[in-house]
Amino acid sequence: MHLYQKHAPKSLSEFAGNSEVVEEVRKWALLIESGKRQKPLLLYGPSGVGKTALAYALASEMGWEILEFNASDTRNKDNVERIMGAATSSAGLFSHRKLILVDEVDGLEGAADRGGASAIASVIENATQPIILTANDAWDKKLYSLRSACKLIEMKHINKRTIRSVIARIAKEEGISMPEDVLDKIADSSGGDLRSAIIDLQAYLPGSMRDRDKLIFECVKSLFKAETYQDAMKSFDGTTVDYGLMKLWIESNIPIEYEKPEEIARAYNFLSRADVFDGRVLNRQAWKLQKYSYALILAGVALSKGHKYHKFSKYEFPQFLRLMSISSEKRALRKSIRRKVAAACHCSVRDADLYFPLIKLMAKEGKPLGFFGLDENELKMLGASANEESD
Repeated sequence: MHLYQKHAPKSLSEFAGNSEVVEEVRKWALLIESGKRQKPLLLYGPSGVGKTALAYALASEMGWEILEFNASDTRNKDNVERIMGAATSSAGLFSHRKLILVDEVDGLEGAADRGGASAIASVIENATQPIILTANDAWDKKLYSLRSACKLIEMKHINKRTIRSVIARIAKEEGISMPEDVLDKIADSSGGDLRSAIIDLQAYLPGSMRDRDKLIFECVKSLFKAETYQDAMKSFDGTTVDYGLMKLWIESNIPIEYEKPEEIARAYNFLSRADVFDGRVLNRQAWKLQKYSYALILAGVALSKGHKYHKFSKYEFPQFLRLMSISSEKRALRKSIRRKVAAACHCSVRDADLYFPLIKLMAKEGKPLGFFGLDENELKMLGASANEESD
């Protein structure tokens, strides 16, 4: 289990940082409990300050059930009305209140999400259950309709002293003796991002030295057989495989290693959440966020299983790369044919395709094809046999 999940606050009193926000959220909940209707909250601020964790801590303290949606679940009007409609108007089990959490609403973008934000605004306007939405940037123009329907509360970066206190407490609870300078280093480099600091702390937990350069198959095996966060995070240590290729290998081999549908679903869910962070990295050039992707892809996938499989798994080369390789070879072969035909027929490379039917016809009629200088593979691609090439 990730340390930031294991040590997530169970109540508002355990929540670190943004104390004024915590009090404001508590008052909001108490007013709802007293029967006074309140606008949904839109918590916004940088990654890692605890927007989602605050919602869960509030639900735990108030004794509310919590139902979480992600922007990817509510991409358009139809999905919003179908998925969120009933949830926002019905109570939870035993008639308890139900907190509806809509996470990362600023993740809605593009044609596929058209109408998503305005549909959410329409649904929450008539909701009878408490609702909290989260976003990194509440002032994004696509959230215009949501801003007027919600009460905006900004959460800010957490100061280094608070972050250091939290990671020191976690290390102590885990029975780990961390050097003071290491705790200082983690807090200083966190940039006010508590989640990032906890991930960094977990990376410092005891583990074996880096392996020497490993084959990709060994890395994949190490990942899927890992039973701890530490082992999963170092499964690709010592290899030169790049990040994109690593993701493809893991994605392709999840159903080969895991047998239970729920394990496979959990693993792919972690991959999809990693993609969210990858998109933010590229769009915002916020490379610091990539550590979240690594944690989700490696530890998330490895710990999705209920138990370690002791079977032999024949891991496969990613099908996507195999298809791309074949496609690349075909393109290169066709380009070579065009160049040779263009040279023989004194035409442009772009017009060389016009002669392909003629070459096929010549081959069918047994005409010599040596004039074009095509090799056996090129003739096969054009549908001409090799024995028809000779003069």
